[in-house]
Amino acid sequence: MPLEDDETISIELRNLGYAQIAAFDQQATDGEALIFYENSQIENAVVYRNKLSGRVGNYLENYDVRIELHGNEITNICTCGSDRKICTHAIALLYGWINDAADFMNLSHVLADIRKVAKSQLMDIVANIIQQQPHMANAFLARKKMDWDEIDPEPFV
Repeated sequence: MPLEDDETISIELRNLGYAQIAAFDQQATDGEALIFYENSQIENAVVYRNKLSGRVGNYLENYDVRIELHGNEITNICTCGSDRKICTHAIALLYGWINDAADFMNLSHVLADIRKVAKSQLMDIVANIIQQQPHMANAFLARKKMDWDEIDPEPFV
C-alpha cells in the first residue's frame, strides 16, 4: 500500500515534503542535519500514527530519536542532550522519513498482526522477551499505560 494511502499514518507525516524539512533544517542547524543524514545510517526506524523513532548515527556516534508531529508543530527527544529546540539527529530522521519512508516499520500494521496471534503464543513471546531482557517485565506490569516512546528496550546503552 502506498504511504500516501495509508490512513494509519497521520496526514502530517504523509504530507511532509523535502522542501519543508530543508527549510526547517536551514533554520535550526544551518543545513548541518542534511550533511549528517547523508553520512549516517538510520536503524530501527518506526512510524506510529504521528510519531517517528529510530537510531541515527554513524561509526562514531549513535542517538535514539523520537519525533511527534501535531499540526505544524514538531517535538522531539534525542539522547544527544542538545539544548536546541530540535537537534540535528531529529532532522536527520525526518530526512530519512521523506527519502526512505518505506523502510520504516509501521507499528500499526505490526499491532494488527499481533492481535491475530493466540494468547498462549503471545505468553511464550513475552516470557522470551523477559528472559532476554528482565527489565522489560516492568513495561508489562506497569499500572499506568505506557506510551510507545516511554519503553526503553536498551536501558544500558
